Amino acid sequence: MSDPTDDDTSAEASPGRIARVLKWAGPVVAVVLIAGAVWVLWDMATKISFADIRTAALALPVHRFVLAFVFTLCGLAALATYDLLALHALNYTSSISLTRAVFGGLIANVFANTLGFPLLSGGGARYRIYSMVGVSFSVVARLIVMSWLTMWSGILFVLGLALTLEPTTQYPVFPHHYIDRSVGLIILVALTGFIVWLAKKRRAIRVSGMVVRMPRAKPAFLMVLAGAVDLMAACGTLYVLLPPDAVPDAARYLVTYSLAFLAGMAANTPGGVGVFEATVVTGLDIGHRPDVAAALILFRLIYFVVPLIFALVLLAFFEGRHRFAVRRARREEV
Repeated sequence: MSDPTDDDTSAEASPGRIARVLKWAGPVVAVVLIAGAVWVLWDMATKISFADIRTAALALPVHRFVLAFVFTLCGLAALATYDLLALHALNYTSSISLTRAVFGGLIANVFANTLGFPLLSGGGARYRIYSMVGVSFSVVARLIVMSWLTMWSGILFVLGLALTLEPTTQYPVFPHHYIDRSVGLIILVALTGFIVWLAKKRRAIRVSGMVVRMPRAKPAFLMVLAGAVDLMAACGTLYVLLPPDAVPDAARYLVTYSLAFLAGMAANTPGGVGVFEATVVTGLDIGHRPDVAAALILFRLIYFVVPLIFALVLLAFFEGRHRFAVRRARREEV
């Protein structure tokens, strides 16, 4: 007869084994993604000359550059609403001005998107900006959770909508259009069910031992829209830079871009650099083209480097103003 204590011990040990597997899974996935990206990009680099890439970049029409910057501004505007919506969802507005909430969310999200390791880069910037006005670490941690909820819900909404409304004249993303529509409808129904679930009563979840109050239905819906605009703006920026024949159809492009974004995030490289580009050219089957390489480089500069410089200037402004206020307060005390 089996000893029940043995069964209990194995049952208790199971979560520990799962935790150990998950601990190693992240680094292993990151290494695999980076290795795959290096192989794809090395293959492109050996078959495309820098002179061809430069020629393709200079040949890009001016209006497409302008559109790329317009989409980038739309994306920055969406990022700026993340913390505003999060603070409203958490019902926390004391000591945080509208300006600080707008630029705090913008700076933190740009850092997270561009520098990689979002908890360190975006989380650190967010804590510094809000700690200047006495906001506690627990509130900042809740803002980070709400920011992730906004991003993920926006990605799911765009994917669900793209797959559901996919024209039958286009090639299906999955083996058949029925599968595409089924997956899209499942995603949209799940998101709708989530918002309905929030509408019934105030909900809360536990994240790493911390209780986070979930948003009500209306703020949650606005968060979905903000995340969707953020993703669509990024997709639009790259789309107008790519050659017209490089994108087969909207649904496949949106799915490929989203997967490339998630792969870059999983790899934890700064801004997903390398992994993102490799996923895009592989998913759309557009490698070995200098005009595609030029578009990807320009996208990296316009959508990541320029906003990062802007965010650094803003952070320096907040830091300088805070230090000036501290020095003035000390002089008045004396």
